[in-house]
Amino acid sequence: MPDIVYAGQRITADLLTYRSPYVVAHATLTSNSSTITSTTEVTVMTTGSATLTAGRAYRFEFHGLVQQSTGSTTDLIYIRFRRTTGPTLVRNINSLPIVNPSATASRNMAIDVATIVTPSATVTDTFYLTGSWDTGGSKTLTFAGSAGTPALYTIYDVGPASDYPGIATFS
Repeated sequence: MPDIVYAGQRITADLLTYRSPYVVAHATLTSNSSTITSTTEVTVMTTGSATLTAGRAYRFEFHGLVQQSTGSTTDLIYIRFRRTTGPTLVRNINSLPIVNPSATASRNMAIDVATIVTPSATVTDTFYLTGSWDTGGSKTLTFAGSAGTPALYTIYDVGPASDYPGIATFS
Protein backbone atom coordinates (compact mmCIF):
# COMPACT_ATOMS: atom_id res chain seq x y z
CA MET A 1 0.00 0.00 0.00
CA PRO A 2 1.59 3.31 -1.03
CA ASP A 3 2.11 6.10 1.47
CA ILE A 4 -0.45 8.53 0.06
CA VAL A 5 -3.35 10.53 1.43
CA TYR A 6 -6.56 10.10 -0.52
CA ALA A 7 -9.06 12.90 -1.08
CA GLY A 8 -11.26 13.18 2.00
CA GLN A 9 -8.92 11.05 4.14
CA ARG A 10 -8.08 12.36 7.59
CA ILE A 11 -4.42 13.35 7.95
CA THR A 12 -3.03 12.01 11.21
CA ALA A 13 0.22 12.87 12.97
CA ASP A 14 1.98 9.74 11.69
CA LEU A 15 1.17 10.69 8.07
CA LEU A 16 2.68 14.12 8.62
CA THR A 17 5.74 12.81 10.44
CA TYR A 18 6.62 9.75 8.38
CA ARG A 19 5.91 10.80 4.80
CA SER A 20 8.34 9.13 2.42
CA PRO A 21 11.05 9.86 1.65
CA TYR A 22 12.45 10.82 5.02
CA VAL A 23 15.93 10.52 6.49
CA VAL A 24 16.49 7.70 8.99
CA ALA A 25 20.31 7.94 9.21
CA HIS A 26 22.96 10.37 8.01
CA ALA A 27 26.71 10.97 8.20
CA THR A 28 29.01 13.65 6.83
CA LEU A 29 32.70 13.48 5.95
CA THR A 30 34.28 16.85 6.69
CA SER A 31 37.93 15.81 6.36
CA ASN A 32 39.66 13.40 4.01
CA SER A 33 39.36 9.67 4.68
CA SER A 34 42.32 7.47 5.37
CA THR A 35 44.34 6.72 2.27
CA ILE A 36 43.16 3.62 0.44
CA THR A 37 46.00 1.69 -1.16
CA SER A 38 44.56 -1.72 -2.02
CA THR A 39 41.51 -3.94 -2.25
CA THR A 40 41.37 -3.98 1.57
CA GLU A 41 38.23 -2.12 2.66
CA VAL A 42 38.62 1.12 4.61
CA THR A 43 35.72 2.55 6.63
CA VAL A 44 34.93 6.00 5.28
CA MET A 45 31.77 7.10 7.13
CA THR A 46 29.50 5.79 9.92
CA THR A 47 25.94 6.84 10.76
CA GLY A 48 24.35 6.98 14.17
CA SER A 49 22.00 4.21 15.25
CA ALA A 50 18.87 3.77 13.13
CA THR A 51 15.96 1.35 12.94
CA LEU A 52 15.07 -0.07 9.53
CA THR A 53 11.71 -1.82 9.53
CA ALA A 54 10.87 -5.00 7.62
CA GLY A 55 8.45 -4.31 4.80
CA ARG A 56 9.84 -0.82 4.13
CA ALA A 57 12.23 0.17 1.34
CA TYR A 58 15.38 2.19 2.08
CA ARG A 59 17.57 4.17 -0.30
CA PHE A 60 21.25 4.25 0.68
CA GLU A 61 23.01 7.21 -0.97
CA PHE A 62 26.57 8.51 -1.09
CA HIS A 63 27.43 11.87 -2.64
CA GLY A 64 31.04 12.97 -2.45
CA LEU A 65 34.44 13.42 -3.97
CA VAL A 66 37.23 10.93 -4.54
CA GLN A 67 40.81 11.79 -5.28
CA GLN A 68 43.42 9.71 -7.11
CA SER A 69 47.09 10.21 -6.35
CA THR A 70 48.11 9.67 -9.98
CA GLY A 71 47.25 11.71 -13.05
CA SER A 72 46.25 10.29 -16.45
CA THR A 73 44.78 7.13 -15.00
CA THR A 74 41.58 5.12 -14.99
CA ASP A 75 40.79 2.60 -12.30
CA LEU A 76 37.91 1.04 -10.39
CA ILE A 77 36.73 1.66 -6.86
CA TYR A 78 34.39 -0.48 -4.80
CA ILE A 79 31.89 1.03 -2.39
CA ARG A 80 30.06 -1.14 0.11
CA PHE A 81 27.14 -0.21 2.35
CA ARG A 82 27.47 -2.20 5.58
CA ARG A 83 25.96 -2.50 9.04
CA THR A 84 27.85 -2.97 12.29
CA THR A 85 26.35 -6.20 13.66
CA GLY A 86 25.01 -9.47 12.29
CA PRO A 87 25.67 -10.28 8.64
CA THR A 88 27.27 -6.94 7.86
CA LEU A 89 26.95 -6.52 4.09
CA VAL A 90 23.92 -4.49 2.99
CA ARG A 91 24.88 -3.90 -0.67
CA ASN A 92 27.92 -3.73 -2.97
CA ILE A 93 28.44 -0.98 -5.51
CA ASN A 94 31.20 -2.73 -7.46
CA SER A 95 33.46 -1.63 -10.27
CA LEU A 96 32.76 2.09 -10.22
CA PRO A 97 35.15 3.60 -12.80
CA ILE A 98 37.14 6.61 -11.70
CA VAL A 99 38.84 8.50 -14.51
CA ASN A 100 41.43 11.24 -14.16
CA PRO A 101 42.24 12.24 -17.75
CA SER A 102 44.45 15.09 -16.61
CA ALA A 103 48.17 14.70 -15.98
CA THR A 104 47.54 16.53 -12.70
CA ALA A 105 47.51 14.23 -9.68
CA SER A 106 45.13 14.64 -6.74
CA ARG A 107 42.13 15.90 -8.70
CA ASN A 108 38.74 15.62 -7.01
CA MET A 109 36.11 13.69 -8.97
CA ALA A 110 32.44 13.71 -7.93
CA ILE A 111 30.63 10.43 -7.45
CA ASP A 112 27.01 9.76 -6.64
CA VAL A 113 25.82 6.23 -5.90
CA ALA A 114 22.55 4.89 -4.54
CA THR A 115 20.75 1.60 -4.06
CA ILE A 116 17.33 0.63 -2.73
CA VAL A 117 17.04 -2.37 -0.38
CA THR A 118 14.74 -3.77 2.29
CA PRO A 119 15.64 -5.62 5.50
CA SER A 120 14.37 -9.18 5.85
CA ALA A 121 13.63 -8.38 9.51
CA THR A 122 13.55 -5.13 11.46
CA VAL A 123 17.10 -4.08 12.45
CA THR A 124 18.44 -1.39 14.73
CA ASP A 125 22.10 -0.74 14.00
CA THR A 126 24.71 1.76 12.89
CA PHE A 127 25.53 1.73 9.19
CA TYR A 128 28.81 2.49 7.52
CA LEU A 129 30.32 2.96 4.09
CA THR A 130 33.60 1.40 3.03
CA GLY A 131 35.82 1.96 0.04
CA SER A 132 38.51 -0.11 -1.62
CA TRP A 133 40.65 0.31 -4.72
CA ASP A 134 41.25 -2.11 -7.58
CA THR A 135 44.79 -1.03 -8.18
CA GLY A 136 48.40 -1.99 -8.45
CA GLY A 137 51.63 -0.15 -7.98
CA SER A 138 51.83 2.95 -5.84
CA LYS A 139 48.47 4.59 -6.68
CA THR A 140 46.24 5.65 -3.81
CA LEU A 141 42.66 6.82 -3.41
CA THR A 142 41.12 9.16 -0.85
CA PHE A 143 37.50 10.08 -0.20
CA ALA A 144 37.69 13.87 0.05
CA GLY A 145 35.67 16.06 2.35
CA SER A 146 35.85 19.44 4.04
CA ALA A 147 33.59 21.62 6.14
CA GLY A 148 32.64 23.57 3.02
CA THR A 149 32.30 20.53 0.76
CA PRO A 150 31.33 17.54 2.91
CA ALA A 151 30.68 14.06 1.55
CA LEU A 152 27.18 12.87 2.49
CA TYR A 153 26.00 9.37 3.37
CA THR A 154 22.23 9.26 3.86
CA ILE A 155 19.67 6.51 4.34
CA TYR A 156 16.07 7.35 3.42
CA ASP A 157 12.82 5.50 4.05
CA VAL A 158 11.26 5.58 0.57
CA GLY A 159 8.00 3.77 1.27
CA PRO A 160 6.61 0.25 1.26
CA ALA A 161 8.94 -2.42 -0.14
CA SER A 162 6.02 -3.64 -2.25
CA ASP A 163 6.37 -0.45 -4.31
CA TYR A 164 9.80 -1.70 -5.48
CA PRO A 165 9.32 -5.24 -6.85
CA GLY A 166 12.52 -7.26 -7.03
CA ILE A 167 14.63 -5.11 -4.72
CA ALA A 168 17.43 -6.77 -2.78
CA THR A 169 17.01 -7.77 0.85
CA PHE A 170 19.60 -7.82 3.61
CA SER A 171 19.63 -9.33 7.08
